[in-house]
Amino acid sequence: MIPIDSRLENQEFKFVDVRGVLGDLGFTLGGGWEYDGGCFDRVLDGEKREMWLRLPFTATFGNIDAEQEDSDAVIRFGKPYALRHVHQDGIDEGAGMRLTAGLIDQFAAPEDPDARISPEWAERAAEMLRVAESALLRN
Repeated sequence: MIPIDSRLENQEFKFVDVRGVLGDLGFTLGGGWEYDGGCFDRVLDGEKREMWLRLPFTATFGNIDAEQEDSDAVIRFGKPYALRHVHQDGIDEGAGMRLTAGLIDQFAAPEDPDARISPEWAERAAEMLRVAESALLRN
């Protein structure tokens, strides 16, 4: 993981506005979101899906609801970072069938959830962050 300085850090925005702007740039709401925060993720390496730019946030007003079209929630960004998530090849022998939160967990754990990031990928993450900053801070 490589933290990246950003003009977004500590800035507050309406959640629905951010979701729309970042969605147009290829960001998705990370699967680990909660009603009081989460992150917007942007894959940087296409189908390989190892290199990511993550924009973490917390809710300062209201609750986050990814399913709701309209929300009065306000979010504050934390420090963005680049991360590399290396997936396992083959079958995770220790996985087995598990029932987690009402869903069957059939996915292997990452081989290395915090793998080394080359300077090239760190620069690509910083470039994508600048695009996101420009789009969000336009007003």
